[in-house]
Amino acid sequence: MIAKRSALLVTVIVIALAPTLRADNPCAAATMTGAYGFSGSGFDIVVHKPGSPSAGQTLAAVAFVGTLSFSGDGMLSGSFTATGNGHKEIAAPFKGAYVVNADCTGSIAIVEKNGQEAHFSMTITDSGKEILAMQTDPGAERTFVVRKQ
Repeated sequence: MIAKRSALLVTVIVIALAPTLRADNPCAAATMTGAYGFSGSGFDIVVHKPGSPSAGQTLAAVAFVGTLSFSGDGMLSGSFTATGNGHKEIAAPFKGAYVVNADCTGSIAIVEKNGQEAHFSMTITDSGKEILAMQTDPGAERTFVVRKQ
């Protein structure tokens, strides 16, 4: 009888504390909702064909600015303007998906209108008001700061 009462008491306490425990975990897909702005910079590894004047690999500086809209359920859309290596893209649209882990880390995958894919690791800070991200694709050494608007 005492064991049943103890089990019942523990169950009631766990149920009562469950909302509090969830409140202490600030990170989920819904942590990121609405409009964000971002900027980023880094380098692309450019491979030159053998026999060309600059054969081998070189680094080309790149810079980005743009906007993102997070749905709160794992989907996103946005556009970016970029410049680097003699090339500019202006207001290039993209769509994608994101995953948020309980420890406030996660990942983002986007596809640009031209079919180009990009992948990022992220850390969420300031209760979802800021995201620090790093591109994880080979040949792209880029970091980004994303702020809620």
